[in-house]
Amino acid sequence: MLDFSTFDWATAPLHRIEVVVTTGVLYVWAALTAKLYLWKHKVPPTSGTSRVLAAHSLVLCVGSLWMCAGAIGEIRSRIASEGLAWFFCESQDPPPRLYAWAYAYYLSKYYELLDTFLPMVIKGRPPNHFGLHVFHHACVLLMAWGYVEYRQTLCFGGLVANTFVHVVMYYYYFRAALKWATPWKAWVTRLQILQFSVSFLLLCVTLSGRYGELGTCSGVAALIGNAAFNAVLLLLFVGVLRAPRKKSKVK
Repeated sequence: MLDFSTFDWATAPLHRIEVVVTTGVLYVWAALTAKLYLWKHKVPPTSGTSRVLAAHSLVLCVGSLWMCAGAIGEIRSRIASEGLAWFFCESQDPPPRLYAWAYAYYLSKYYELLDTFLPMVIKGRPPNHFGLHVFHHACVLLMAWGYVEYRQTLCFGGLVANTFVHVVMYYYYFRAALKWATPWKAWVTRLQILQFSVSFLLLCVTLSGRYGELGTCSGVAALIGNAAFNAVLLLLFVGVLRAPRKKSKVK
């Protein structure tokens, strides 16, 4: 059981980079192999299993809400005792309790890998936007690991924003699996785009030096890598949002 008061990353399960890299490589290989298999064999959908997808989405929706609320509570507590500067320029020795939430977030990314394979097993087809889907899941595992490994500056802005978006997104998947009406589907993508846009605004505050010189902040290299990853995702999600409009014009 995760003890938030005495969390120690150095002894936590799955803390080694070898685990992250191996998992990422195996995940990409398995996803591509499974897609090729479905393409060659035309596997029919499995009947009566939509509830499995709904249950999976509900677990991630509730789990995301738990992590979002918990991290917000710890952020508020730390701001009350230390002020706001640490949020934009993390110290080199932050308290362990807050980073236990980042660790919980990191662990959740392993479970999220099922997002790729459950639709293949149940629906007989890969997830929509397969390339973006696999790229996102493989890279976000490394990103979440970097949050804790390097005590990355701004990681809690990303954690809260991402878990909040996931509450909405997985609730949408839950409803879609049960074939309930979801007329607000496009707003899930818009919310993801807003998430990346806000992350760049927070980065601008950090780069301004208002709350501390960049060189004194913890996890700057991971922060730059995260920003580059978010930039790529922002472009890809904008492409996803514009795709239906392009199809409409063609028609």
